[in-house]
Amino acid sequence: MVPGHVVVLLQEIKNKAAEKTPPSKRCDIGSKVVILGPMKQKILLFIGAICLTAVVFSHDYHFAFLEMEYYPTEQQFQASLKVTAHDLAFITSKKHGQDFTMDQILRTDSLRLELEQYVLSGFSLFQNTQQVYFKVDGHELTENGELVFYFSSENIERNGLLTFAFPLLTNYFPDQQNKLNFLKHGKHHTLTYLATDQTKQINVAP
Repeated sequence: MVPGHVVVLLQEIKNKAAEKTPPSKRCDIGSKVVILGPMKQKILLFIGAICLTAVVFSHDYHFAFLEMEYYPTEQQFQASLKVTAHDLAFITSKKHGQDFTMDQILRTDSLRLELEQYVLSGFSLFQNTQQVYFKVDGHELTENGELVFYFSSENIERNGLLTFAFPLLTNYFPDQQNKLNFLKHGKHHTLTYLATDQTKQINVAP
């Protein structure tokens, strides 16, 4: 037979446990009423959080932005390209049949050089009929998942009609939208490129 003081102590422990246990919640589903216990409530909240994250961070569009300016003193074009790192990592992974993060790609010389060549082939600039060639000066991976490349062109005198093609990523993402922002004397001249409209003249006098 259990002593009386032990029974009282057990009852107090049971009462405290009941106080800490959150009450069950009712959830109407159609015409049925479902009782959700504490554990099921946590599971549903966890699943809801995952679904909300998927909605907020889903990558439903593909976009690249290139800004370019001609510097007379250096006699060269300089440019920066901003693109979603995930898109470029996806392309590299698909080529090699292996998943790579952008950090891995940038730390591996062969993959980084391959990526730089792919990016350089994703745009082209002509002055009259002469193509202007660029090289990669550097890159930066931002905290919000964007990869920024910095370019400079060969030395060239600015004296003709500029034509710019920007097909970057369109062979992988048909909905890709690219924008060029050409700067001259502080003024912005913006052109938009689609998969079906990849080449345009930059209507800016030398």
